[in-house]
Amino acid sequence: MSAARLKIALVGNPNSGKSSVFNHLTGLNQKIGNFPGVTVEKRSGFSILSDGTNAEIIDLPGIYSLYPRSLDERIVSEILLDHASPLCPDKVVVIADATNLKRSLLLLTQITDLGLPTVLALNMMDLVARAGISYDLQALSSKLGIPVVPINARKGSGIEELKNVVSKPVELPAKNVFDIYTDLRLAVENVRERFKLDNDYEAYQFLQQPESLKFLNADGRAFLQNVSETYDFFPGKFQGAEAIHRYTFIQTLLDRVTLKAADLPWKKHTSAIDKILTHKVWGYVIFFAVL
Repeated sequence: MSAARLKIALVGNPNSGKSSVFNHLTGLNQKIGNFPGVTVEKRSGFSILSDGTNAEIIDLPGIYSLYPRSLDERIVSEILLDHASPLCPDKVVVIADATNLKRSLLLLTQITDLGLPTVLALNMMDLVARAGISYDLQALSSKLGIPVVPINARKGSGIEELKNVVSKPVELPAKNVFDIYTDLRLAVENVRERFKLDNDYEAYQFLQQPESLKFLNADGRAFLQNVSETYDFFPGKFQGAEAIHRYTFIQTLLDRVTLKAADLPWKKHTSAIDKILTHKVWGYVIFFAVL
C-alpha cells in the first residue's frame, strides 16, 4: 500500500456509471490528462475517506475483460498487472450495472483472481427495484468473498457507505474462481518465480498477453516466449474454456442470490439458453463444436 496516499482504481464495463461515481468521490478535485505515451484520457482526483485517509481515485477506461481487444483495454490490463507502475492501485472498486449483473461479474472475477483487494459497487439499484429484481446482497458478498455496496451513482446515494468500506482493510477471497489447468502449472510456476508475481492467475495473464504488456523488457518477453514453447502454450489458448468456467460459476451464483428476477418474457428465454451454454458438460460440447 502506498505510504504517501491510498490509490483506488474504479473499474467497470462501459456505461456502468463509473464517471458518476468518480465525480461524487472527487467533486471538483479532479485532473484530466493522458496516460503516458498514448492519447487515451486519464482522469484522476482526490477524496477524503470516512476515516480521514487521503485517497487518489483513478477512473480507468471501461472494459469488459482483462483480455485486451482495444487500446483502452490494454491500458487497464497493464496497470493492474504492473506492480511497479505508479498507477497500480492498492484497492479496486468494480462498478457494476446491477440490472445486468452477469455481464459485470466476468470482469470482477478476473480482478479478484489477480489477488487485488476488491469492492463491488452495485450501481443503478433504483432501476433494479423498478424492474422488480431483488438480490440477497449478504449472500452475494459471502459467495464472492468481497464487500458489496449498493449505490445509485446518478443521485449519489450509497457513496458515503462506499467511502466507508474502501477505507477499511479489504480481505481477499479464500479461493480463486478459475484454477490454472494442471498441464500449465509448471509454466506458471516458472513465470511467477522469474517475475516475482503474487499468484498463479497473474502469471497466467503474463503468458496469455505478453505483447500487450508494454512494461516487459526484451529479456522478459524472451523468457515468456521460451516458457510458451517449452510447454506448448500460445496466447489465446484456454480463453474460451476459461470464459465458460467463469460464466458457469456466475450463473450458479446468480441462481443462488437472485431472490426475484425481472418478470419479462425474454428473460425466461435467455435464462434457458444461458443454462445450456454454461452447463458443466454441454457448455464445453457447444464451445468445441463451434470451434
